Amino acid sequence: MSRLTRQETAWALTEAANEPYFNLVQRYVFAPYFAGTLAASAAVGASLWGYALGAAGLAIAILAPLLGSIADSGSRLKPWLAGAGAVAFVAAGSLWFAAPGVSLLPVALAIFVASVAMELMNQFTNAFLPVACRRERMGLLSGLSFGFSQLAGIAVLLLVLALSSSPPDFVAGAANGVDRLAGPIAAVAILIFLTPFLLVAKDRPATNGPSVRQGLKDLRDTLREAWADRNMRLFLIARMIAADGMAIVFGFGAVLAAAAFGWKADSLARFGLVITVFGVIGGFSGGFIDGRIGARRLALLGLALMTLGAASVILTDESRLLGFPTGVALGTPLSSPQEWGFMVSGAFIAAGAAFTIAGMRTMMAILAPPGKIAAYFGLYAFVGKATAFIGPTLVGGIASVTGSVRPGIAIAIVFLLLGGVALYLVRMPGRRMD
Repeated sequence: MSRLTRQETAWALTEAANEPYFNLVQRYVFAPYFAGTLAASAAVGASLWGYALGAAGLAIAILAPLLGSIADSGSRLKPWLAGAGAVAFVAAGSLWFAAPGVSLLPVALAIFVASVAMELMNQFTNAFLPVACRRERMGLLSGLSFGFSQLAGIAVLLLVLALSSSPPDFVAGAANGVDRLAGPIAAVAILIFLTPFLLVAKDRPATNGPSVRQGLKDLRDTLREAWADRNMRLFLIARMIAADGMAIVFGFGAVLAAAAFGWKADSLARFGLVITVFGVIGGFSGGFIDGRIGARRLALLGLALMTLGAASVILTDESRLLGFPTGVALGTPLSSPQEWGFMVSGAFIAAGAAFTIAGMRTMMAILAPPGKIAAYFGLYAFVGKATAFIGPTLVGGIASVTGSVRPGIAIAIVFLLLGGVALYLVRMPGRRMD
């Protein structure tokens, strides 16, 4: 493997701008705080959290392909990327003000805005992949990017553990200061990891200014063109269905752990560390496995691991491990076999997610027609969110009726399996790309 160029290295770091937000806010720290402390009850909090993520998914489904097509109508990509990053920075930083007793509505609104901006930021960095490297290095760079992002996720979780054990005065003096600091930490990560790429990357030349009219026309053409291509059609269907399952698992895994085992910020951070370490392993190894088995098979392997992990999570609770009573009562956090079984299940999910994300991103970069990369990655984001709001919304509704998120998470398995079937039917060009 030849050394990475400066532009390749900078691109590989861009996903690290996203992961701290997803790790700290949407998964392990702020989400359980929102559901368990800010809300009147865990069921009410989980329900509103699901609706906020669902609304964000719907907004992304509308905005991503439209903005991608407008960006492809003749403008440069960097301004779009910088704009999305700036909005995400402000919205994530504002979560510091989500103190106990505040109204849930503005907090949910901040989550909505930050989640939408983060996904758009990810869309435009993905669109730079064919610009950042040669085609034969896409799989490697995609896997490395995911691995670096997981390292950033580990770093911020270690920071949360350090702050929990020895908080500075301004954190110790604030109610739930560590939980609330999740947003500002995520905002700083955007600044650190996105700025190098904005400084060194070569943007494509601008032919015209962005055109809404041309963007809408290009969007219609892109949808028609993508649907007419059998492999692209099947790939987008697979992406759409699998994204529902992934949204449920990632959106509610830590909420379920907090409800079942009573984990607080420090235990949830340790849980997140274990999960993220396996994400790192999956990301770095996935880049090399891709070169041996191809992007499609890598994504299929990832979906299989996620399905296994999700089934294990559902069967493990405060008294059972994989459906069998352990006879061990909960005591000190992370001391029972059922808690460690939950950890192992999460590790399978994390490694599988790394394989799936890296594999699908490379598949899209290969399948998309040259010159329409941003539009197709907008379509990629669109199908990832077009129905992904359904999963969290369903879980939120089920939680409000049953008082538990566990039955809702079972829906994730159905989505992951159906997505795997559709992905299996895709045929990639080239002997090593299947």
